[in-house]
Amino acid sequence: MVNPTSSRESVQVIDPEALVLASMAFQSSERRISEILDWWAAVGTPLLSVQRMKALASRMDGNHLLSEFAKLASRFGYRSWVKYADSQIQSPTGFQELDLSLKGCSTLLLRLRAAFGVGAKADIIALLIGMSGREVTVSAISTHLGYTQKAIRDALKDMTMAGLIRESSSRPATYSANRKPWLELLQPGDEGHRHHPKWAMWSELFRFLYSAQRICLAAKKGKLNDHLAASQARELVVEHQIAFEYHDIFVPDGREYPGLEYERAFRKVVENLENWVKSGD
Repeated sequence: MVNPTSSRESVQVIDPEALVLASMAFQSSERRISEILDWWAAVGTPLLSVQRMKALASRMDGNHLLSEFAKLASRFGYRSWVKYADSQIQSPTGFQELDLSLKGCSTLLLRLRAAFGVGAKADIIALLIGMSGREVTVSAISTHLGYTQKAIRDALKDMTMAGLIRESSSRPATYSANRKPWLELLQPGDEGHRHHPKWAMWSELFRFLYSAQRICLAAKKGKLNDHLAASQARELVVEHQIAFEYHDIFVPDGREYPGLEYERAFRKVVENLENWVKSGD
């Protein structure tokens, strides 16, 4: 999960909460995911944000996924997660001591949390560095990270005062960061100078896949008729249009696929997303 070996110039930043929730959602499809989740719960939990995990789980109607991970984390002695588990926790379990390697560009967000604490400020810096100088609004930052706009504004105010990020004079205000000095600070003597961390909207993309899976399963079990399934699929694609556009993932024009024909367009969207993930762009 945190040992990138890519030779590409751009490396996507790991989103730990989104990755954990997606792993919880899809672990039945791959047995090894459960083993990785056990390892992550034991070693990586201190670098996870409970509040952000709650927000992302709520967005994807996946509070049960949060609860399942909370049980794992609690078993390894992380008591702050106990109240989010929906069933009795077993006694804390020991785990082989392992180092959490945070080398490489993809661990940018985790490295910032390790250095400055788990919270909105570290995440905002990671996001702005990964956006290559692109200016973003409070609303956009909230969409990317899952924190409330108030929490984002409060964090931005402090970081702007400290001179860590730039605020535009336009309205609404936009924010950006000069990533060169940040990368020089975070990658001393590291071959990471050859790479650039690139922010990815993993939370939105995983949410789309999770919702798509639920629609397909409901249709397969007869809980949704074909027309309702096609309608929900269409709405789901529209809802995630921002994420698809951000990553240049092609989405067929829904107007060319009326009614039940939209199933073909929906399959194409999922296929294009799958190809994007494989390409690492």
